Amino acid sequence: MGVVVIVIRKTSITIIGSKDVLYELYENVKQYIYKPLGKKCAYSGRGNLHVILDEDSPGFLYLLEMSKTLNLHPHITQWVGYTKSEKENADFYEMSIPSPLELEGTDAGDYGTQYIGGCPHCGLGRKPVSDVLVDRKFIKKYHIGSLYPEIFVSEFVKELICSNDLSGTLFKHEVKDYKGREMSKYFCIEISNILPLMSSTAWLIQEDSHRYKDCGDNVIYLRSDCQYERKKLANAQDFNLTYEYIDNFRERKIIVSEKVRKLFQSNKLYVAFTPVAII
Repeated sequence: MGVVVIVIRKTSITIIGSKDVLYELYENVKQYIYKPLGKKCAYSGRGNLHVILDEDSPGFLYLLEMSKTLNLHPHITQWVGYTKSEKENADFYEMSIPSPLELEGTDAGDYGTQYIGGCPHCGLGRKPVSDVLVDRKFIKKYHIGSLYPEIFVSEFVKELICSNDLSGTLFKHEVKDYKGREMSKYFCIEISNILPLMSSTAWLIQEDSHRYKDCGDNVIYLRSDCQYERKKLANAQDFNLTYEYIDNFRERKIIVSEKVRKLFQSNKLYVAFTPVAII
């Protein structure tokens, strides 16, 4: 197995504010911006101020201080630069899939899907007991995607996974139209292998949320790439889930092997892959 060495890590900060304020902030930090991205970070007077610089630089500290003074709310994440070789030859990748129901503000439960288990207050960890139901129009353009909290695949993708002996998956339920109309075959993919906790180097930000006060759960935001010590990936399979539930939807990230990435990309499937950092 090859080792992914991350050679460039910087801090990305985005600030919303008035044009005059953002221009003044930019003028005071532009000398500290990571030079290869200087043009991309230049403030044009439109949109938000977005710069990439070192976390311990005077420019970063200045932006934090001014944000506090001016009651701004900076969005801070880790920016990672990969060489072409690192992008193409990682051992594992975070696989991002589309969410057809995201703009609808619904999930599979809203279409009549029946579940068992999970948190009695917020439903986290629930499992379907039968077919997963959805309006067929939302998934007909996709081969893979999220019907929160489920992951669905087309028959084509299921056959790809099975015929190539990719490990870590089960197919227990089908996806059906909630009105009983005929539709192409889709299946729920259950990823059975859960990885250990990410490395302490990953930027996992916990936020107290009144949204889940009844069950005491909090929202965790991932502000960096997925990072693991190599020993934690010793038992990883082709398909895995993070231990952590991430972001507002509290979904586990999908971590896949290089084999999955190459197979999906060669079949032109609409998914995105980001290298997993092995620390």
